[in-house]
Amino acid sequence: MCRWICREAPIFLLLVSLSILFGAVYPATAVAADIELEVEPPRVVQVYPSHGMEYVPVGTSIHIIFNGPMDESSTIQSVVISPSPDLAYPASWQLLRGESILIITPSRPLKYSTTYKVTVQRGAKNKEGKESLQDYEWVFTTEQSPPSPGEVPKNGGFSTGDISEWEWTHSEERGSRAAQWNVVSDTDGEYVLTISRPPTFEMGSSSLKQIIDREVPLSGLVFLSFDVLIGDYTLKQYSPGGTYPLKVIVVYLDRDGKEHSFTRSYYYHMPVEGGIDSFAEFVEAGKWAHKSYNLSAQTPRPSFIKSIEFESCGWAWFCALDNIKFVW
Repeated sequence: MCRWICREAPIFLLLVSLSILFGAVYPATAVAADIELEVEPPRVVQVYPSHGMEYVPVGTSIHIIFNGPMDESSTIQSVVISPSPDLAYPASWQLLRGESILIITPSRPLKYSTTYKVTVQRGAKNKEGKESLQDYEWVFTTEQSPPSPGEVPKNGGFSTGDISEWEWTHSEERGSRAAQWNVVSDTDGEYVLTISRPPTFEMGSSSLKQIIDREVPLSGLVFLSFDVLIGDYTLKQYSPGGTYPLKVIVVYLDRDGKEHSFTRSYYYHMPVEGGIDSFAEFVEAGKWAHKSYNLSAQTPRPSFIKSIEFESCGWAWFCALDNIKFVW
């Protein structure tokens, strides 16, 4: 017996050692493999606007950051926003940064003074096909609407009998007749502004301008309106290319801060040479006409009005203006 034990002991010990070794290595390898195969379900890790945020600009986009790349279709379908903004597919939806950030940009600005609730419902899938296990909800509130304009521009009705809030400039050749303004009483007792230049054969121009510097709503309507009269003027002709008895120019900024202008000009007969500009409008001579323009329909839409200007240019003219105002 002793001889057998002594003779077989090395083999027995070797088998025991191998069994211990394989017993220790296999479970560790199996666990490591299980960990490697385990993929974390998708979840939201950060949002903007954040939960409870107030005074959020109505032109903002909604950002949702996930813990990994997401499946586009199921992720978009999982997002519910209340009240529902104007969304267009695919323009309003973008997956960026390795498809882990969803950016939602409404096709029109959000509503002012409104609390929005955003829900990412469970079931959104990541690239590995794993589904989120629970809903993620948060709320934010948009900014208040800019105050009503009151009287914008100031003295737009000329009821004070002057143009104290306006900047008047004129230009003509040395020695030629200059343009002039007057606030006069109209037939119904109201004050109106007249802009005129006496008969002459030299070109001249004038400008009546006011700085507005006012924000306007990014939703709803924004109107410019005024009353205009164009009288007969000398030679009944003007050079094409921007020369008109009266032109209105509104300079504004879009939501990205880029500058644009809205222009309309007025005439009551065709020029002797050339044609008329695309933004020119016919008005009957010697009669008041009411003009109203929906500036919110401009592309891009105004978010900030910088100035308004009435310009006259030519040999001679007579124009009258009243009730100039912006309304939103």
